[in-house]
Amino acid sequence: MRLTFTLLMLLCVFKMNAQSTSIIRSDVNPEYDSYRFGAYGELLFQQMDYGPNRYAHEDGAPKDNRSVVDLPRLVLEFNYKLRKDIEFVTEIEFEHGGTGAGLELEYEEMGEYEMEVEKAGEVVLEQFFIKKSFSRAFNVKIGHMLVPIGITNARHLPTQFFTTVRPEGEMSMLPLTWHETGISFLGDYRRWSYELQLINGLDANGFSSANWIVDGKQGIFETIKITDPAVVLRVENKRINNLNLGAGFYYGNSTANTAKPEKMKHITGAVSIFNLDFAYQNKRAVIRGNFVYGNISDSEEISKINRSISTNIQYSRTPVAQNAMTYAIEAGYNVFGENSEGEKLIPFVRYDYYNTMQHTAGSVFKDARYKREVFTVGANYFLMENLCLKVDYSSRKIDSGNLNTEHTFGLGLVFNHWFIKK
Repeated sequence: MRLTFTLLMLLCVFKMNAQSTSIIRSDVNPEYDSYRFGAYGELLFQQMDYGPNRYAHEDGAPKDNRSVVDLPRLVLEFNYKLRKDIEFVTEIEFEHGGTGAGLELEYEEMGEYEMEVEKAGEVVLEQFFIKKSFSRAFNVKIGHMLVPIGITNARHLPTQFFTTVRPEGEMSMLPLTWHETGISFLGDYRRWSYELQLINGLDANGFSSANWIVDGKQGIFETIKITDPAVVLRVENKRINNLNLGAGFYYGNSTANTAKPEKMKHITGAVSIFNLDFAYQNKRAVIRGNFVYGNISDSEEISKINRSISTNIQYSRTPVAQNAMTYAIEAGYNVFGENSEGEKLIPFVRYDYYNTMQHTAGSVFKDARYKREVFTVGANYFLMENLCLKVDYSSRKIDSGNLNTEHTFGLGLVFNHWFIKK
């Protein structure tokens, strides 16, 4: 019945979609007349004073001195207006230099580690949809689109957060950037915006201790199941000048989307996520905050069943918590103002709390290693509006400081730009 309803919804509206720096954008984009091509990307260097294996020692990660350099992502964007009221949008993302074979140490496997063969990078179709605009208040899009849960999924460009890497708390419990396939209804009314989505749901086999639902995002297999669909709602308000308030909600079952759903037919694995966020910005000051709380029903039973799945699937197979939570706040101030070239310097501070095992159910052990606080200081130097050099220093406390504290120094170069507009 659920699948039939989903298919009817998709067939009824096969005409629709769009994107900009904000997830919620109801009107046909006025910034170009026919088509545009652009990109955004990141370069990253990090110096760390701790080892990569947090699980082999009772005190946490051992002291170490290591550096890494990475190309976290390069995303190519293309938008085309098929008609004034119909817009085609696509994004292709190259992560960590593209695809290939590589070896990765997997430490988080019930306190042990193993060597696994995984992709060294990925090429991902991040967005692919058509949007039909009926009015400013009501529009429809259909295809593969971003899921606006959490402030970083809603504002995902690298110039829209201060740190050299995407916020740790959200990355630990949500897919970033989260994109799924389905249908969306969106619009603006006065200073309110909304987006309501019906999309494919998660795969409960991918849930884990360290990453909660992150690896439950389908993609290991060639086909994506929508036997268990999900519903997403995001609402934003801009009633107060310079302030954007946002709230999001996600709900969907997850067990029917697994590789062998018969093993979980007696449970639903319902995932519900709620988030609140705000962003304030004037000519000098920027303040942003975010809160995300999630719940999984039947988490104890899912943990037991996941331990029995094949190692060939390369899921973690670690216990999953019933609840995960993160909250964060960051503030920056433009000390020099902005000149005619768009240059500005913004020192910032940031605090993150996250725990992917905030609460556990039944016999699932609440592992204190997943309770973390991160204090970050740094600066963003904008050479121009959409080109930024980032530097930051983070101190990460594990289990309120009971385990070894970790320190990271980061340098990043990020950009986002539309190269051609016509």
